[in-house]
Amino acid sequence: MNTLLIFVVRLILGLVFGILLIRLFRPEWGIYHGVAAGLILVGLAYGMAFFRKKDKP
Repeated sequence: MNTLLIFVVRLILGLVFGILLIRLFRPEWGIYHGVAAGLILVGLAYGMAFFRKKDKP
């Protein structure tokens, strides 16, 4: 798959799950908190992929 397509899928899924998690645990918070949580999830996914690839020779 194209790396741009993978990024778009991860971004969409991260935003959806971030919004759902914020709405589930903190319903009084706004949508912007959910978007921020989604962006953090996407960043963590790329960070973990970086460290996983870095350890392999």
